[in-house]
Parts: sequence; C-alpha cells; structure tokens
Amino acid sequence: MKSTLLVGVLLGSTSYGTLALAQDAGQLPTITITAEKPKANQQRNTTQNARGPRRATRTARQAAPPQNLPPQPLASPYGDDSGPSGFTPKSAEVGPLKRRALLDTPLAITVLDKTFIENRGATSLPDLLKYIPSAQMEARGGPDVGRPQTRGMQGNVVSNSHLDGMNIVATTAQPIEMIERLEVISGLTGAFYGPASPAGMFNFIQKRPTDSFFNRITGGYSTDSIGLVHGDFGGRVGADKAFGYRINLLKERGDGYVKDSNLDRELVSGAFDLHLTDKTVIELNASRYNFKTFGYPAGFGYGNTIRLPDAPDPTRVGYGQSFGGSELETTTYGGRIKHEFNENWSFTGGMLHQTADRLFTSVSNTMLDNAGNYRTSMSPSTAAGRFEVLSNTANLNGTVFTGGIKHELVIGTTGYTWDIYSALNSSPTINFGTANIANPVQWPAPVGLIQDGLRYLGSSNSQQVAIVGDTITFNSYWSAMLVGSYNWIDTKNYNRLGAVTGTYDAEGFSPTIAIMFKPVSNVTTYVAYANSLEQGGSAPIGTVNEGETLAPYRSKQFEAGIKANFGKVNATFAAFQIERPFAFAGTDNVYKIQGMQENKGLEFGIHGEVFRNFNVYGGLTLLDPRLKDTGVPATSNTKVVGVPDTQANLLMEYFIERFPGLVFSANVHYTGERAGNNINSFMVKGFTTLDLGARYSMVLPDQNTATFRIFANNITNEHYWLSIFPGSINGVVGSNTAFLGAPREVKVSASVTF
Repeated sequence: MKSTLLVGVLLGSTSYGTLALAQDAGQLPTITITAEKPKANQQRNTTQNARGPRRATRTARQAAPPQNLPPQPLASPYGDDSGPSGFTPKSAEVGPLKRRALLDTPLAITVLDKTFIENRGATSLPDLLKYIPSAQMEARGGPDVGRPQTRGMQGNVVSNSHLDGMNIVATTAQPIEMIERLEVISGLTGAFYGPASPAGMFNFIQKRPTDSFFNRITGGYSTDSIGLVHGDFGGRVGADKAFGYRINLLKERGDGYVKDSNLDRELVSGAFDLHLTDKTVIELNASRYNFKTFGYPAGFGYGNTIRLPDAPDPTRVGYGQSFGGSELETTTYGGRIKHEFNENWSFTGGMLHQTADRLFTSVSNTMLDNAGNYRTSMSPSTAAGRFEVLSNTANLNGTVFTGGIKHELVIGTTGYTWDIYSALNSSPTINFGTANIANPVQWPAPVGLIQDGLRYLGSSNSQQVAIVGDTITFNSYWSAMLVGSYNWIDTKNYNRLGAVTGTYDAEGFSPTIAIMFKPVSNVTTYVAYANSLEQGGSAPIGTVNEGETLAPYRSKQFEAGIKANFGKVNATFAAFQIERPFAFAGTDNVYKIQGMQENKGLEFGIHGEVFRNFNVYGGLTLLDPRLKDTGVPATSNTKVVGVPDTQANLLMEYFIERFPGLVFSANVHYTGERAGNNINSFMVKGFTTLDLGARYSMVLPDQNTATFRIFANNITNEHYWLSIFPGSINGVVGSNTAFLGAPREVKVSASVTF
C-alpha cells in the first residue's frame, strides 16, 4: 500500500508541478541540461527528437569504413564511445541521478558495455564478473543462480540487482544476450536505490531499438558439442520512424563437460519504444528465459572440523549426478515513460514485473572426514520455488544555477514488493551412499520424486523509498554530492495454511555525502561517506527463535578515491572501509546480531590503449575481510569465509596493424587464498587461470560485416574451487559449501551483420 501510494503521490505531484513549471518557465532560474545530443550514427536516446529531420544516409553501418579498415561497432545509444575493445566507457546510470560521467562521480563504478560483452563471448553473469577484481559470485545454489557481490560483502536476492534501474531477482540465470551494458557500483548504494546489502549494485541495461535497420545472426559451438544460434534485430518503422524495436532470439543446447551432463537455454526478448512527441517516449520490454542444466558437479558441504581437499578434476563422473540440476524460467515485462518538459526538467517513471520459477533437483556432497570420504544426497524442491517481484521507479531531474553555483537536482522514489513461494509438498531427502573424492560414484536415478508440485506464499517483503539529491558544483575545482533516501520496510510471513505467522515493519534514513576536488580537468579526487539500511535477516530453521525477523541492519562505508583520464587511458584508485552487523546462531542457538563484519581494502584499475594497438583492462583488489566482536574467541577477528585477500585480472588485446580486423587477446585471472571456515583452521589455496582468444572482422559486399571469434578459456586446465561460502548469508555457524570451477573450454563463433 505504501509503495502504490508513494508512487501515485509522486507521479501526481510531478505532473502538476512540472506542468506549472512549463507554463511559467520565465520565473525559473537559469537551467542547463548537460546531456550530449546524439550524433547521426548513434541510436536514439530518450531525449532525442523523435520527429526531427532525417538525412538520406540513414545509418552508420551504411557509411562504413573503407574496405581496408575493419568494420566499426554499432554506435552507443549514450554518446559513450568505449573504444575498439570496449575498455573505456565514459558514463553510467546512478539510480535516480540518471546518467553521469564516470570521471566526475564519487563512486567506484565498473561498466562492461556491449562491445566488451560481445568481444568476450560472454553468455552468463559469471563470464563477466571475472573481469571485475572487486566482484565475486557466491554460488549459493550453483554458479548460475548465485548472488553477485563486491568488496567481500554477501548480496541479497533482490535488493542488489536491477534491470534498467528496477529491482529483479539475482538468484536466477541472467540472459546476457539481451543486455547492452552491465554497470556495477561497489559498496553501499542505499541512498540511491533503497535498503540493500553493502554488496554493491548490479544494474543490467537492456538493448534498445536502433535508429537504423540492424540484423545480426550468430552461430557458435563450445567444447563437448554445445551449439548456439542467436539473432539480434533492431530498427524503426512508421511515420518519422517513431516506433522502434529490438528483438533477441536465442537457442543453445548440447552436452556439457561431464559425461551425461547437458545445457539447454532459450531466450525470447523484445524492447520497443514509441516516440509520442519529440519530448515523450514510451518504452515497453518483455522477455522469457528458460535455462536448464543437469549433470554438472554439485557443491561440497563440510563442517569446521573438516579440511576441504584440493580441487579435483571437475570433468570426472560422480561429483554431480545426471538427474541432478536445475530448471529456471524467468519471465519479465515492464515499461518506462520518459518526458522532457522543456530544456530544464525531465521525468522518468517505470514499473517492472518479474516471475522467476526455480525447480531444483539438488544433489549435494557432504564431506565426512579429512580422508576425502563424502556422502551424496538429494533434496528435491526444498528451495524457494518461485520469486515474484514488482518494482517501480519515478524521478524528476533538473539542473539549476543559483548565484553561479550549479545544482543537479533529483526528487524521486523507488521500491519493490517481493513474494516468495515455497513447495507445499516435496520428497524427503534421499541418501544415495558414500564415495571418496578420489573415486566418485555415479548413482542410479531415484523414482517417485515430486518434481514440481503446488506452492504456497511463504513471505511477502516490500520496501519503498523517497529520494532527494543535489550534486553541487561550486567552481571548476570543488563540488559535492548530497543524496538521501527515507526507507519504509514491511515483511509478512505465512504458513502452509495461509495464516500470518509474523509481521514486521521499520523505517529509517540512508544518506551519502561526498566531496570532490579536481586539481586539473582530467583528474577527480573524492572522499565519501555512506550509511545504509538493510532488511534484517530471518532466523533459520532449527534455531530457538526460528522464523523471527531481526530489526534492520545499518551498514557504514568510508571511501576515498582518485579517477584520471589520460587521453585513451583511464586510471582509478579507491580505498574503503565497510562495516556491517553480522547475525548468526551462536552456542545458545539463538539467531541474533553478535558480531561485525569489517572489510578494509584498496582497489586499482587501468583501462585503455597503453601502447599503439595494445589495449589493457586491468585491476587489483587488496582486501582484509574480518569478522569481529562475536563474543567467541574462536571466531572473533577471523577472516570471512570464502573472501580472497587478493584478486586481480588483466585482459589484453593487440590489434594487428598489417591485417586490419585481426585482434589477439589474453586474460590472466588470479584469486588469492581464502578462509575455509569461520574459525580459520585452514586456508583454501588460490588459483590462476589463463584465457586466450582471437577475432577477425571483415567488411562484406553491400557494407555487410562478418566477425569470427575463438576463445580458449582456462587453457592450462587449472583445477580450483570457484566459490566458497558459509552455510547462510547471515552466518549459520559451522557449515560451509564449495563449488568447483570449470575446466578448459574452447568456444568458436561467427556473426554476420546485415
């Protein structure tokens, strides 16, 4: 009710207020809109005149480079050229603040745009996260349905992930083929997006319609006979080309890297826009993504008295079972309206609905001793079977000068309702038997399983925030960002009969304050403080206070950083400290806050063309993740489970000048050692992987283009533990899980654009 009321009030007041502003614009202070106008060869952005004159030369692709030059990538819809490798994007969306220049924003932001994504052959979120040294995927439920996180802080199912700025489910497979950009803000973001874990913000930007007719067909093949076909189609039709479309269709299917394993993916997505006038555009989006995977290695669970062994060969049969896996179906639809009242003010409002159906046939391996013996079991359909999210946003933005001081203002709201449906009935846990990690066993499939039965609403969670912000530019040297959100949180829990078993509501304020200093125009230094609310955890099954929801947590972050642009090279540095209350069930088996996670770290990044034709995308994160003040000597001042002290990545591309269009690439990823349990009785050794690749782009007759790519990932076939994490996001003591990383993989693809 609060969500609907607040959005309605804001929409109504915004419409009335901005109409008055438009009618009486002469009384307003001088206002400047800083967004660049798109060039003729760029896609239409939301402020572009839909009815304006058009030249006879319709597309950038038709004005292709001469035959002796490689084809150029499709222009960005944001006036944001990231270079031939996609290593140097210039802007990102920051919640209600809209698009901001990365150089002038006092936040640690990473942007992987379409050029980067396409050149890496990425098909999943983990494919992209390895290039971000501050990020990890906590593979809770498996690598494909894990929780992304930054700076060693565990993420939330909904509050840390967005699609076009609106909340979505993190713990389902993400269809990268329909994504234009991935924008990641590290650390606390409660002032911009509302209550959330300090794990950062992951914003997926969906592909938008293209100004010119764009058609691309891609065929691909991966090791062990996985075939892929992907179609990407865009353009505009109608009077003055006011109606735009972008369609993505995908089918990928085949055998995985373990005998009797398989992968099956299907995507249908559409993004449409209708320019009603030169000032108003309506965007409508819809997608359905089916993802099935069976037979891949299961997770290994272990207690504090057991040491996790060295990672075995993940291709060996028996670590997973051919009948064990997941079926995920994610349906998303929504829309936005964007309007410019005049050159002074703009408004954006939108809603999004997502249903994530998740069917798990969850095979798990539980280590029994330090000799490598383990027990294999299966717990069908015990995880939440369905998540439904209804999210919203509405923001009014303007730029005002008062006495020579520039104010970039925002007033807005954002929020969501998240319903969790659990299985009404499920099969009991099945214990297959024991094996040894040196001699895994393939067990026969059980019969009579309840695979997908009735569900019941187990809980309903909602949060809504009101946001006010001002970015103040005092002069060419000094500026400040002041943003705050007031947050409302509501939770209701239900039993299988539909009766309410518990309710909870809370409210609070989440601010961000930053001061920026630019000693020269191409360098920005900043210091920032953030204080953010987060929904309290619920006591897990088996605790004394089972089902009890704790009061909201409040996290704090201090950060200082430097950003610099040296022509074709960007460099970044950030130092930070994050504090987050830590709840777990201690020796009294009562789930409560009884500790503080404190992560201190340094982040370094360099991106761009460092030498002629030689581009790098590199970064390093040094982290000291600690759990403090637990009241138990064995767990106080210990390192957080699964978070590396050091993580680094270096991606390199070399353009062969004598053969235009030919590019070689290499990527080195390093993850340092990680604590294996919360008493730090042992450390899991780090790992290094090496990827090699090449691509060749050429111009075909009639200015069509073709690109051929080959990738060899983990070429040394390193065996490693990809993800290690405690039994609960909020710290259930003494239980840990680890998932294996993928072996060597070769992928080839060919794309034709016409």
